[in-house]
Order: sequence, then C-alpha cells, then structure tokens
Amino acid sequence: MARVRCLIPALAGLLLAAVPLEAQTGTLTGRVVDSTTSAPLSNAIVSVEGTSRRGMSREDGTFTVTEVPAGAQRVRVRRIGYAETAQQVTVSSGGAANVEFRLAPQAAALGEIVVTGYGTQRREAVSGSVSTIDAEAANVGVIANANQLIQGRVAGVHMTTNNGEPGASAQIRVRGGTSISASNAPLYVVDGVPLQDADVVARAASVGGIDAALNRSPLNTINPNDIESITVLKDASATAIYGSRGANGVILIETKRGARGGTAQMEYDVYVAGANAANTLDYLTGDQYRAFITSQRDAYAVGST
Repeated sequence: MARVRCLIPALAGLLLAAVPLEAQTGTLTGRVVDSTTSAPLSNAIVSVEGTSRRGMSREDGTFTVTEVPAGAQRVRVRRIGYAETAQQVTVSSGGAANVEFRLAPQAAALGEIVVTGYGTQRREAVSGSVSTIDAEAANVGVIANANQLIQGRVAGVHMTTNNGEPGASAQIRVRGGTSISASNAPLYVVDGVPLQDADVVARAASVGGIDAALNRSPLNTINPNDIESITVLKDASATAIYGSRGANGVILIETKRGARGGTAQMEYDVYVAGANAANTLDYLTGDQYRAFITSQRDAYAVGST
C-alpha cells in the first residue's frame, strides 16, 4: 500500500510537468504576395528551418503552420519563378505569429527532360541517341493513329503503312532492319509498361490461305490526344534497359496526367470531309458496244481481202 501511495504523487507530477511541454509550441500564420504587384501567391512552400514543420500558401496567399517550436525561428519561403527568401520570426508559446513574405520574381532556367527506360533524365545527361516528339505540336490536322505522330518527325525512323484502312498497321524500322527471319519491329512502352507483340484484333477465317483480317497497329487503343510526349531510343543503349526486346529500337509514350489545382476542360473536335470525282468516263450501252465490235470486224475483213 505504501508503494501505491508513492506512485500516485509521482504520476501527478509527471502529468503537471507534461502540460507546459505541450504548450511550448505556437502557430505561424501569414501571407505570401508578389513584391511587384502585391498579388497573392499560391502554392508557395513555407518551412521552418531546423524542423519538419512546413505548409503551403492557399489561393489567397495565406498559410498556416501549426506546432511550431516557441522562440526565434527562421522561416523560409520558396516558389518556382520567384527568388527564395527567409525571415526571422518569434513564435510565442501557445500563441500565433503573423508575418508577410514578399517574393521577387526571378526567371528559372528549366532543363529539358527526356524519358529513358523507366525514368527521366536531363537531356544533357543522356549519352545515347534519343529523339523526343512534342505530341501537342505534332497533333495537327487529321491524326487517326498515334503512329502518324511519329511519321516524318524523327530522323532514322522509316514508316510504311501496310494498307489504307483507318487504324491499319504500319511497318516501322528504326535505323533499318537487323534480322532476316526475326521481327524488326520496335518495342512500344506506354507509361513504363511494355506492350506485348500480340494481335490486337480477332482473327478471321482465311480465304485461299490468305488471312481475311488485316493487321492493326498496337497503338490503336491510345487516343492521340491523350499522348503528352513520344521518345524514340535509336541506338544500342536501349538494349541495356530492355534487353533483347529493345534491339530494334524503343518507342516510349508518356500519356497526360491530371494537374493539381487545375480546372476541368472539355474539348470537342469534328472533322468532316467530302470527295467527288473530278471526271467520269462515259460507258457504252449494249447496242453501242455491239455496233463498235461489228464495225471493227467488218473493217478487219475488208483489210484482209
């Protein structure tokens, strides 16, 4: 019983000691604006140096960072397109400190990113032969298939359409063929997932030993408007990433993704075309054809005699 009596005051002391420890933090609030126009800046990262406490400014430029250690803290703010800035802020225990950050615009040099294999690299860091196609710039006119975004836009890539049907398969050769008996088709990788070399349409009954179903492109399942970029790996370095499947070149396709804070948009495109024969042939009737044959026969008979 004496031991229990000693534990009760000890527990009470620990609880009382914990109360001021919890109160040794405060809240940091404020606003981030443009130093030139005083317009609010959103998506600016506000962090307290030396701690893991951070926050992000809202649409009106305001921000809130909770559980900031009390005392003098150095607060840093950064945002793309603006120079990074920092201020010394004193946070009271259990209170709230308010501060305004004014960021000066600063041009940021963004390097071009190239998709290689299952990741991305800066273009200047890539030693292999890589060509990148901007799908938005290439998607001009009537584009019915993603293959048409590549045609005529990459050096060393030759494309031949097998037939004139919509969605028809195309014979693509990256820097020529490499085998006589094996496949020379490149490897397609969509968002990091390789496409298997399989038929994309159901087979039809053959007629006289010829398959009635025409080959289709493996990219028919992808809407050209959903493609963000196309990267073509043309040299032997592709085999280091994809193995023997990349021996004929690799075509990497990155699709568009949703952007945080973006607004919903809907696009509707319509293409209508019509064609008329520029000239038509006048065919003979049955009587005219018979008269023509008769005249030719009579002329031949007269000439032979």
